[in-house]
Amino acid sequence: MYSEVISGMSLGIEGMLIRVETDISAGLPMLSMVGYLASSVKEAGERVRTAIKNSGFILPASRITVNLSPADIRKDGASFDLPIAAAILISMNIIPQTALKDTLVLGEMGLSGDIKAVDSVLPVVHFARLQGIKKVVLPYDNVKEAMVVDDIEVTGVKDLREMVDYLLGDKTESVFHVKTDMDNGKREFERQKLIQDIDFDMADICGQDSMKRGVMIAVAGFHNILMSGEAGSGKSMIAKSIPGIMPSLTYEESLELTKIYSISGMMKGCDSLMRKRPFRSPHHTVTETALIGGGMIPKPGEVSLADCGILFLDELPEYKKKVIECLRQPMEDKKILISRHHASFEYPADFMLVAAMNPCPCGHYPDRSLCRCSEQEINSYRNKISYPIMDRIDIRLEVKQVKYKELTNKTKNISSLEMRQKVEAARERQLHRYKGENFLFNSQMPQNKVEEYIKINQGGEKLLEKEFESQKLSARGYFRIRKLARTVADLSDREDIREDDVYEAMFFRNIPDRGKAI
Repeated sequence: MYSEVISGMSLGIEGMLIRVETDISAGLPMLSMVGYLASSVKEAGERVRTAIKNSGFILPASRITVNLSPADIRKDGASFDLPIAAAILISMNIIPQTALKDTLVLGEMGLSGDIKAVDSVLPVVHFARLQGIKKVVLPYDNVKEAMVVDDIEVTGVKDLREMVDYLLGDKTESVFHVKTDMDNGKREFERQKLIQDIDFDMADICGQDSMKRGVMIAVAGFHNILMSGEAGSGKSMIAKSIPGIMPSLTYEESLELTKIYSISGMMKGCDSLMRKRPFRSPHHTVTETALIGGGMIPKPGEVSLADCGILFLDELPEYKKKVIECLRQPMEDKKILISRHHASFEYPADFMLVAAMNPCPCGHYPDRSLCRCSEQEINSYRNKISYPIMDRIDIRLEVKQVKYKELTNKTKNISSLEMRQKVEAARERQLHRYKGENFLFNSQMPQNKVEEYIKINQGGEKLLEKEFESQKLSARGYFRIRKLARTVADLSDREDIREDDVYEAMFFRNIPDRGKAI
């Protein structure tokens, strides 16, 4: 007898539906599986056969053929165990075909018949809902993740016998069953909206007023930032304080971020959507694959795990030059496309780069009483940051050592809470201005929208023209200064962009120790 069950898998950040077809016919007793399968799926045959037996069902002494279509897409992962078992039980006339009509089935199985949690539930369920699927049966531990999706019937089960009893209409107390309504996920997200915790407060950082101002501008417009200065001047501490002033996530940002973490297998034990902007800080020994993403079946790298949040690279020149150069494309395109012979995978990479570096290998330049680095060593150290990478960084701060008077000054410094309030106000301006657009922050504005949303007064335009000619700005640098000036005006709660906004934008785009903008 022929049967069919709908399952799914992730392809990049999105899902796709997979049809699990089963046929039981006369022939030698065996379970044959086809459909361009990875080894983890091929092994499902033995797991499913043993799980069905240990759940109290007797497999017929017949030929069982299982096909996963479409056949030109490579299938990987253990989430096909449960749909394969369900399809076999339908072919055995134990479960009626109508019981799983228009129903998505996902789940890994143990040999005892217990159903285990799987990865990539959110992107698959979300895609299935867009395709008109109204029901989903999955592991009990994945229920909260699936409930994020609007207008879908979610059933969570713990073992195969329990699923069969439920589908046959028997009352099973341990089965979790809920019907979400329209806008369920968004409404629940807004109800439980979380403000980023303040683990490191800006008020604890003495002095460094210009650095704090530059950081606030960077966060308000989601601009990339580089801090350069002597060792111990406070670069790492202020970087760790940035999450405390970040604006809260929107529902759309949270949904995208949760999909990425679901695909990466990092949502186990987490409730619902992610509510905090990520702060990723990979060590300088990180490989290109770990940073960008990849593998046999490509997984998101650090640039994607930092989506909608911060990618902090401390001691930037210590990273391999190839690793640093890998950032060029995601910094510009805000996404990563990884191609393999069987498929291409696209992952978002819309992160805010926060980088820190010393002025020389020993960290003491320009204090020659302490610095013993040669001119060649200093140049070699700084040249690891190429022009194209530097050109993509909007704010470059030269961090000076704090003076003794500033360290002992009892005057209250600006706190993270106060800075966050100003950032949120600037963020609201941007959300209102870009309503209906596919970007949220000034830094994300495409070039064809710059003239529409960034109008600078005559004095500001003259100042920018003079800077362009004298400093030989690149076209990218020109547009990035305009976007930066837009953010400065937003922080001042103004729609018009003035000469002083442009001047401040140019000041913060200066290259440390060169006094030149690019």
